[in-house]
Amino acid sequence: MTESIRARYEGAHDDGRPLLGGHRGNPAEHPENTMRSFRSAIAAGCDLIECDVHLSSDGRLVVIHDHTLERTTNGKGLVRDHTAAELRKLDAGEGEKIPLLQEVVELALGKVGLVIEIKQVPALYPGLEEKLLNMLRQLGAMSECAVVSFNHAAIHELRKMEPALQLGIIEGARPMHPGRMLREAGADVYSPHWGAADPQVVQEVHAAGGAVGVWPVDDDTAVAWCKWSKPDSIFTNRPKEIGAALRNWAVV
Repeated sequence: MTESIRARYEGAHDDGRPLLGGHRGNPAEHPENTMRSFRSAIAAGCDLIECDVHLSSDGRLVVIHDHTLERTTNGKGLVRDHTAAELRKLDAGEGEKIPLLQEVVELALGKVGLVIEIKQVPALYPGLEEKLLNMLRQLGAMSECAVVSFNHAAIHELRKMEPALQLGIIEGARPMHPGRMLREAGADVYSPHWGAADPQVVQEVHAAGGAVGVWPVDDDTAVAWCKWSKPDSIFTNRPKEIGAALRNWAVV
């Protein structure tokens, strides 16, 4: 039986060793948010892979981080101004295409948990949440996926739309009351920058019934900080190296 993403987090909490997440796949070795990058992260032993989702001009869910095309492809302009077919003609590095979200979900099913960040800031994509839920339901992927966002209102709406889906809120800084923020959004996972997590944050989120996932843990300093703060998952751009560090993690 395929392990749900909730069960993965519960196991990490009980074991004391955080889940390893491939942030945009394995961008240390392959272009971020491409199928090659996601396959590499799975091969590296990741428990989770993370991707970023926008809507094309014709309403397709496409996987790319930025709202613009220039940094990660040979295209120009806004993602939202191009059809999925136009986006798919671009080179996202190493000859890779911009994936459709459905491709990434189908790749992850039965292998790893998939964390989907919806890019609902600063620009909004009306109807994105409904399209995403319909896709996950059609693919039977609801239990193996989580949806996260910096837009906490979008997460709150998703909770009302689908009570069973695992949801997370992302934060760059350290708020006064992360547990309260988690509850108000109806989220399950609180996901701060690793430097904005500490034992008090983790304890408060755990007391609120949630889990903590930090990002991007890419060097020895971040690993050492995580050993101190003890989050439930860490997301990294270097899954092979950080995965090796986690295997040597002394559980106390």
